[in-house]
Amino acid sequence: MDKELEKSVGKLFALKGKCYEHVLRDLHLEELSLKQLRYIKKLDSEDGVTVSEIAESFDLSKPTVTEMIKKFVKADLVYKQSCVHDGRVHYIKLTEKGEAIASLDKKSIAYLGQVISEKLDNQDVKELIRILNKLGDE
Repeated sequence: MDKELEKSVGKLFALKGKCYEHVLRDLHLEELSLKQLRYIKKLDSEDGVTVSEIAESFDLSKPTVTEMIKKFVKADLVYKQSCVHDGRVHYIKLTEKGEAIASLDKKSIAYLGQVISEKLDNQDVKELIRILNKLGDE
């Protein structure tokens, strides 16, 4: 790869990372790890999931998942909902704050678009869109 292109792609990745960090700061969640973000996204993709199902999905022990869920409850990211058929079973569901985290990629991309729009003129934005669309055709 051309060194100049490599450097430019690196700048784009760095800008996306800054946007991601900005959104995390806005949500006051700078302390979340990438692994925890994956768990939140998994919870978002399911309509209520049990500790056992999470443990199985990520190949973790139930005690490990239980501790993680306790931290998420304390941080107001998830809540437990009892099963109407079996009170011993609890479904883990995202709170509004947890749902905001699950949509972090969308928010980060929107913020990146805003930054690009502020730094480039309309013609450059159109050209960037054309180029990115070309890349997406693969």
